[in-house]
Amino acid sequence: MKLLDAVNLVLPKLGERPVTSLEVKHPTLAVLLPIIEQTQINTLQRGWWFNEFEYTAYPNLQGEIDIGTDCLSFVPNYDGEAIVRGQRLYNPQTLTFVFYAPVKGRLVQNMVFDELPESAATYVFYSSLIEAYTTDLGVTQELAVWQGLAGRAWSDLLAEHLRQRKHSTRKTRVWRKLIRAMQG
Repeated sequence: MKLLDAVNLVLPKLGERPVTSLEVKHPTLAVLLPIIEQTQINTLQRGWWFNEFEYTAYPNLQGEIDIGTDCLSFVPNYDGEAIVRGQRLYNPQTLTFVFYAPVKGRLVQNMVFDELPESAATYVFYSSLIEAYTTDLGVTQELAVWQGLAGRAWSDLLAEHLRQRKHSTRKTRVWRKLIRAMQG
């Protein structure tokens, strides 16, 4: 789903005409785009198969590690090894931005709306629609239908996430304990 398509699906529900470009100076568009952006960030911060990666951050020539503008979070593999401050990593051991070795961790990135998987884009669309509609027009009967569709989109997103991560009970300690007991 493209951002322009999502916007044009929301606007008629708010009583507005669709737009041909996101550059148009439209008062409702000026309210709607930040809602979509914040909903997207809130959704992506959780970390999904498409935006969460194991990452090794290397210091530059000054010893600083730039993490980038699209970083939503960085969790180092070891406690207290690094903290995200702005677009750089902060070293809590030296109380500076200087690092003497690479830092490994899990990085969660923000993405362009147009590059989101369909299930994520659909959830962001319905959540944004609900927020924009309630902000503009208040609570109505249509809201329950959209909340149901947003819930379904969330379920689809979670199901796809689990399929992509290939979670299995065979990888757990409880599974091994159960097998040992049965073989016992």
